[in-house]
Amino acid sequence: MLRQRAGSAATTLWATMRPTRNRSTGYLAIGAVGALIATSVAVGVGAAGSIPRLADIGAWLGSSGSGEAAHANGLTGDVDGKVKLPGMNGHSVTIAQDGRTVLVLDRKTGKVVRIDPSQLTAEQSTNYGTSGLQLVSGGTYAYVVDAAKGTVQRIDPALTTPTGDKVQLGPGLGTAAVDSQGTLWVPQPAKGTVVPFVNGAKSAEVKVAAPDHDLVLTLAQGRPVVTDRTDAVTKVLTVAGTQQTFNLQGGINDSAPVKILVPATTDSPMVPILASDSGALALVDVTSGQSINAKVPIQGHALGAPQVLGKKVYIPDGTTGSLLVYDTATSAFQDSVNVTKKPGNLELFVRNGLLWVNDQNNSSAAVINAGGDVHTIGKYTDKVPTARKKNDKPVEDNVPSSRPTHQAQQPTRPGKGQGGNTRPPTHAPATTPPPTQAPPTTPTKNCAINWEAGCPEPQTPGTPQAQSGDGSITLTFQPASGLTPKRYLLKGVGSGQTATPSEVGPNGPFTFQVDGGACGTEFSYTVVAEYAGGAASKESKSSAPVRPCVAPGAPQSLKISNNGGGHGAKVSWKAPSGASGVTYKVTWPGGSQSTQSTSQSVTGLENSKQYDVSVSTSNAAGSGAATSGTIDLTPPDVTMNITHNDDDPDPLAIRTDPSTKTGTRAGTFKANYQGPVTVHCRTTGSSEYHPYDKVTSDVWGKISSGSGNGYVADIYLDSRFNSAVWECQ
Repeated sequence: MLRQRAGSAATTLWATMRPTRNRSTGYLAIGAVGALIATSVAVGVGAAGSIPRLADIGAWLGSSGSGEAAHANGLTGDVDGKVKLPGMNGHSVTIAQDGRTVLVLDRKTGKVVRIDPSQLTAEQSTNYGTSGLQLVSGGTYAYVVDAAKGTVQRIDPALTTPTGDKVQLGPGLGTAAVDSQGTLWVPQPAKGTVVPFVNGAKSAEVKVAAPDHDLVLTLAQGRPVVTDRTDAVTKVLTVAGTQQTFNLQGGINDSAPVKILVPATTDSPMVPILASDSGALALVDVTSGQSINAKVPIQGHALGAPQVLGKKVYIPDGTTGSLLVYDTATSAFQDSVNVTKKPGNLELFVRNGLLWVNDQNNSSAAVINAGGDVHTIGKYTDKVPTARKKNDKPVEDNVPSSRPTHQAQQPTRPGKGQGGNTRPPTHAPATTPPPTQAPPTTPTKNCAINWEAGCPEPQTPGTPQAQSGDGSITLTFQPASGLTPKRYLLKGVGSGQTATPSEVGPNGPFTFQVDGGACGTEFSYTVVAEYAGGAASKESKSSAPVRPCVAPGAPQSLKISNNGGGHGAKVSWKAPSGASGVTYKVTWPGGSQSTQSTSQSVTGLENSKQYDVSVSTSNAAGSGAATSGTIDLTPPDVTMNITHNDDDPDPLAIRTDPSTKTGTRAGTFKANYQGPVTVHCRTTGSSEYHPYDKVTSDVWGKISSGSGNGYVADIYLDSRFNSAVWECQ
């Protein structure tokens, strides 16, 4: 029987995962599940006291109804292990499985337990004694965050016990996350900041918004991204600050903040954002700055935060227990994925390149691969290894113990008031003959040339999907079904814009590119299908409004050239690639200036100092990271000769101050010396008179020489006439 089961599993695997052109993926998948089958043969599936090796490509899913966590194989959807969560029957849980250990938080009691996958047990635990906690982990770090009290507690992932003291950040924290490096990111909406914890220690707050803004954190391919739902802005963060900003569009910027839904993590740089009140959907690529914008039907749906896998967007529908599926490659919705077929809260996350869908209050879950293949998961099945002993009673969960199956709908039998007797009548009752119906009209002409009654009804093209680009907008759409149009036209092209091609033929490709238009203006378009033979044209719904630009990156090749004589510099740079309509802001201590050129003069600075200067970019689509440099106004050294010191029998004094009234002598030049000295800069001091040249000046040169370092009256140097010598300040 065991061999038969293993052979059946192998047959099923080959049918679903047989090598295609991407042979390496298929063979790897077969090898992974082959190892699982071999393990089952070795220990026996469900054998008491036998713990198999769980699939590497898998995930843990919580079940509040049974108080268990089930581990499912991502390639088959089969449950290959279950763990009883002590004291958690009927409780909602959080499972942190992104680190090196698997931790479970009881959201009701605050108890944290560690799952031992090798023993299928959850015995190591610590009770943190309050509800509403957050459990987050990554790398070698794990934390318990109390959002209400505003505390962050680092914990030992292996022992589940606290490590060090709690860190107080203030009440009202947002949902935290730990990136792959172990850095914890905690939003502080009250302050408009996000606090990173690097290597377990609190670092400087990163300012991201005005105080009391609604902040939501997402880890996009491991990068921290915060969405300011109040201002409809998404920002990429680093410990040093904001790296890039994207202004949301497509109608999301017109939605109520609480209706803007963002996932906690994504497996790609694409962050999906959904406005549940308007159906506006945006996919923001935090690497390129481009965004794809579409519209989602919202009537009758209680939608949750979307998730992205490959080219598809999956949106949980809590009303039906299913997923809406939008394919960005075809610009159209596909058939929904039924997960539980019941109202509930669907939780979505991507792990190991697979999308996992779970409702903790339902027996069914699902795993979806990048190709869109769906495997249903029966979490409550008992035919899996567990750590229960023989005498333990099974969990009474009152739910099916196997994967739900589709049953054919049974015909409805009439009950009382519906005829009662279900036997067929012995004779046909007298009835009135049905009226004679006219046969369907058959068109007499070619519908593609002359439309008439009986021809297929003209249909509407799909709502165009809009993708922003640098100076352009790309629109893709689904062709009209049924009767084939003779052409498609784009409607809504604004002044100064051109559409390519001017029309799309009946066989596609179903794409328009619109070039031009102001970056600060949002444009919306429709596609019109024109039919031959006099049939009425059909116009699609409007696309989401988007801008013909992307958020700029940082300026390139920053160059700083000091002004002659100092006191400022010319700052120049190269424009970032892939952005238009860019405004640059040059900032330095005590001042800033905005410009649309690629250079800016900075003046009014003191010499002998250094100034940090930065250049940032922005346009209507967002802003980029600043490029920084230093204006170094240290005066350059100039070699000059002592002059006007001939026929003078007295030595020439070098003073510690630029004055004969303060300070002391720092050295002397012998009488009649007119050799070289190094002049650092010039300044003002006491006024001195040269008796032979009859010249008076209050300028002094700051010099260094073999005879001493200090100041020399400029009547013996003439540095005031040398433009290469800067003022000292």
